[in-house]
Amino acid sequence: MIASLGYVAVYVVLVGIASFIESPVGARLGALQLNVLIRIGSLAAGVAALIAVHGLALPSGPAVLAGLGIGLITGVGSICYCLALDSMPVSLVVTFSNLYIVITILLGVVVLGEPLTALKVAGLACTLVGVLVLAHPPGRFGVHSQARTDSKAIPFRAFIVMAVYIVLIGVGAFLEKPALKGLDATQLNGLQSLAMTVVAAVALAVEGPRLPMTKRALAGIGVGAMIGVASVFYFLGLRDLPVSIAAASSNAYIVVTVLLSTIALRQPLTRTRAGLSLSRLPV
Repeated sequence: MIASLGYVAVYVVLVGIASFIESPVGARLGALQLNVLIRIGSLAAGVAALIAVHGLALPSGPAVLAGLGIGLITGVGSICYCLALDSMPVSLVVTFSNLYIVITILLGVVVLGEPLTALKVAGLACTLVGVLVLAHPPGRFGVHSQARTDSKAIPFRAFIVMAVYIVLIGVGAFLEKPALKGLDATQLNGLQSLAMTVVAAVALAVEGPRLPMTKRALAGIGVGAMIGVASVFYFLGLRDLPVSIAAASSNAYIVVTVLLSTIALRQPLTRTRAGLSLSRLPV
């Protein structure tokens, strides 16, 4: 248990740093462009980790399809996140996106029979209350200096897209636990990264614009590589932890991101910023 929590802690630190770097890197990139760059970097790191552990031998059987399927689900979820950013303030998107953990925990309790403790109930209640509070002013404007602050009505379809994201990511995070029965951490990470990269590339090809070949793009790939390495550690922790505990603990990366922005960028640590992520895309 201690070692597994340690793996998740490494994930929290790496993703927290990556999310901090992601904000300036993606300042001049569209959401779909940044998504592709991050997925390319994650795939590169995933393939490197897979080769380091298994050489050139590839997994086979139904477990492979499971890993690719999870990547497809989470990849489509990430596209929904990007689409939601076109119609909603980034503060609301980031706030609502945290609701996926409710889906993951409930599935872990109902399907896997994980115990529903008082602490988990309290955590779910705090998540729901936090989303309701942060979705209204001034909380809704507590993230990202470029967030929309106009009073233009948000189209209903944006909430539908956001709801689809929550369901897809929640289900995908839950499915990772049973998938680890047939795959190890590097295999699941590599397969999931492959499918997510394909989905991201197709979405960018359809919607555009073209991916710029700049130093900023290389930096985006570097952020993705860091996230890819972090994902291996998360799967190592998830292997021996209940999915409800692992998924909930992983969200602590937000604390690292906010603290880095406070220390390095000297941004004020307000109550609203303490409860929100500065990142533009899910990991």
